[in-house]
Amino acid sequence: MRADNEAKASSERALPIKGGRVSDVTEKGEGIAAPSGADLPAILGDAGFPAALWSGAELRFLWANRPFLDLIRESPPEVDALGMPVSGFLSDTRSAMLFQDAAYTGLPKTEPEYEYRASSGDVSYWQLTFLPVPGRFGQPCEVLLTGIDVTGKVRAERAAEHERTEMRNAMDLIDTTILSSLDAEEILQRVVVEATEALGADWGWIARRAKEGWVFRNVHGWPEESVGRWFREDEESLPRLAAERGAVVVEGGTRSVRTEHRELLERHDIGGFLLVPLLSRGDVGGVVGFCWNEPAPLGEAHRELADKLAVSLALALENARLYAAEREIVRTLQSAFLALPHRVEGLEFAHLYHSSANGIPIGADFYDLVQPEAGLVAVMLGGVSGRGLPAASMTALVKNSMRAEALRAAPPTEVVTHTSEIVRKEAGAGSFATAFFGVMDVRCGEMSYCLAGPPAPVLAPKGAPPSLLSEAQAAMGLRSRPSYGESRVGLSVGDLLVLYTEGLTDAADGRGRPFGTKRLLRSVADVAESPVDEIPQALFMDAFSYADGRMTDDVAILAMRRTEPRPRRAALVPAAS
Repeated sequence: MRADNEAKASSERALPIKGGRVSDVTEKGEGIAAPSGADLPAILGDAGFPAALWSGAELRFLWANRPFLDLIRESPPEVDALGMPVSGFLSDTRSAMLFQDAAYTGLPKTEPEYEYRASSGDVSYWQLTFLPVPGRFGQPCEVLLTGIDVTGKVRAERAAEHERTEMRNAMDLIDTTILSSLDAEEILQRVVVEATEALGADWGWIARRAKEGWVFRNVHGWPEESVGRWFREDEESLPRLAAERGAVVVEGGTRSVRTEHRELLERHDIGGFLLVPLLSRGDVGGVVGFCWNEPAPLGEAHRELADKLAVSLALALENARLYAAEREIVRTLQSAFLALPHRVEGLEFAHLYHSSANGIPIGADFYDLVQPEAGLVAVMLGGVSGRGLPAASMTALVKNSMRAEALRAAPPTEVVTHTSEIVRKEAGAGSFATAFFGVMDVRCGEMSYCLAGPPAPVLAPKGAPPSLLSEAQAAMGLRSRPSYGESRVGLSVGDLLVLYTEGLTDAADGRGRPFGTKRLLRSVADVAESPVDEIPQALFMDAFSYADGRMTDDVAILAMRRTEPRPRRAALVPAAS
């Protein structure tokens, strides 16, 4: 009987229906003729969506309406073993399994986005429902198939998801830009360029709150003469709108437009805009804006990017503000730690400080020259343990203590002992300080000094090889309260003295070998006859090159050369009358 049916289908393109309800349904070019009493053909025969009845017992279609036949018309009229078209619509294995699952379980099945690729290359999407129609007991159900064309919906959703993905990727790149700098102006300038491109806007801008108004500071894609354009606080403007809302404002100009938005679109001669307020401690101090020349379908992806941009910029600008404030503190502290007088009678000197920090360059090293009285100069260089503002605070305490003692011409041992006691009382457990402190009489070159912890200075007598001064004593601030002795050395005119911190000799090569004092002595010998101004830089570059640029500790260098005191000018004597 199956062979008869297949022959009849081949000759008449018939889709026979059994079960005693519907029979001899044939297609003769004008449509499907259904006998009276057949509920499904009567109800769904003229439906505008595809519908078909499939037999679970015979594994083939029993009936189909015109929209369904139109979908499979490009397929041969033969029917495969499952009653499915050989190719085209519903020819895949998954569809066959859904038919059988519905027929044998009696449970409805749904395929929300069935993809159909026609031989022409066109792609459409269908929501298919496989609804079991119970029959005889013990027999698999017949299955009613209906399809709803969801091509437009699927394409819109996929386009929106693609747009969201593109926006997220763009926001990731923008976040990378934001995190790459702590300079607020640099962040904003780079972000307005990247966000304008990501959003597909025609131009972008940054407006800053000014006295009684708003002024454009940066623009992208807009004439440069727009920079400086000013809006009063009481007049309608895009910056004012964003400031009043305190949140992202999106207006594509494609749907119902609010009256205030329409007035702004007309006033600025634009089709759409997107505004991102720059919040700092709850106040709007600026606005980043993006404009389109024509109305634009700005959707959720645009708003999502703008919302994330607002949060990222608020955090970045707050971090930049904190960084700028801390950097100002650092600048003030470092200038205090490393300040030297412009000139000292009887000495030529030069100095260098290099911070190993990647961020705020605050170290814990210091140096200074103090003249307590004519002909005397106090020399100091040292540092404290630790880093950051706590260490900087202790550095200021150590230096100021030594400076105060130097101004009253206290002996080196007394200065170091007094400072050590301050460090012991004020510093936390495990903290300490190191320092060289000496007092030189520039008139004769005699210097008394105390070396509490730091590496021994290098003395390079004129015309003789350099050598190290006496070895250091204990660091300052130790709980054991060490006692300090005093050493003496004489400097002739032309002799060079180099003070430095451990960061110079601790600089290590790729194998971990330190630069060390032997290499330092050779470096000093090479530059001993050079102008003093060149010596700190030359010594540092020797260690820097040796370490392949990997300086892990801060470096402070102070180089001094004794010179002939300048002769005093004779007083002018009035001529005798």
